[in-house]
Amino acid sequence: MELLIYVTIKYKKEVNMNIKHGFFLLFSLSLAFLTCNPSNTDSGNTNTGTGSGNTNTGTGSNTTGNISTTPLNPTAAGVQTFTSNSYGNKSLAGSPYGYEMWTEGGNNNKLLWFGPNQGGGAAFRAEWNNPNDFLGRVGYYWGNGGQFTQYKNIYADFNYTRSGRSTAGSYSYIGIYGWAKNPSASDTKEQLIEYYIVEDWFGNQYQDDTSPMGTGTTQGTVVGSYTLDGATYSVHKSVRTNKPSIVGNTTFTQYFSIRQTLRKTGTISVTEHFKKWEGMNMKLGNMYECKFLVEAGGGTGWLELTWLKFSQENSPR
Repeated sequence: MELLIYVTIKYKKEVNMNIKHGFFLLFSLSLAFLTCNPSNTDSGNTNTGTGSGNTNTGTGSNTTGNISTTPLNPTAAGVQTFTSNSYGNKSLAGSPYGYEMWTEGGNNNKLLWFGPNQGGGAAFRAEWNNPNDFLGRVGYYWGNGGQFTQYKNIYADFNYTRSGRSTAGSYSYIGIYGWAKNPSASDTKEQLIEYYIVEDWFGNQYQDDTSPMGTGTTQGTVVGSYTLDGATYSVHKSVRTNKPSIVGNTTFTQYFSIRQTLRKTGTISVTEHFKKWEGMNMKLGNMYECKFLVEAGGGTGWLELTWLKFSQENSPR
């Protein structure tokens, strides 16, 4: 899916006292001030909120658990900027991740990766300017990989800020994204799967960006729902006919899980989502990738992550 405020406050007290009571009153005021106002050691704010709301608890650097909300340095060593289509996955040096950028139309579209040494190692900034379609994503790439169960328990921890409503055209998606190949599927339309776990979006001219998208955006059919990661997800299924894909123009099936309480920070239990789909007879097959995505169907906007880290863990959290 960034503003540091420095506030200087001056307190000036002038106490006019007569000579008779001057020293006694000055001593009393000083003692009271020291008692009620211990030294302030706060150096920042700790953001402990998940979902769309934030709670400021006082001290330390800007974090949500282990998720940093501190803006990143776009000129640090290892930062890379991409301004054209990647035509498939490209590896990111010094990290376990790859990126893909796809843009159709528009100009000055770009993806800036913050490098392996800040923001969890996968954080990026994406910008677009009136594209027909723009996709920027960073995360795991396997190509013709195995079943999702071969990759332990996948988690994505994230935090980002973004531009406002209607800055991404008539459709947009923010969250986990990828492709999978299932050649053994009896229905040829399900031999190639494009999947989305949607945490947030930019809204559009018809709907604001604080309520979840519906079938008008996904062009799919609601096939169920489930509860995970502290919220309900509505599950949509759609078929795309003769559309661009990782194997060229073809017909394929899309899976969407759309969070009903939108958020810009938190943890996505990716493997648990995959398990929910399997329980609904929505098979994935061999994994091509699992990345964090921003997709825009137009408009002029941006998204910037301060933290993005994927992990494959032996046990569920």
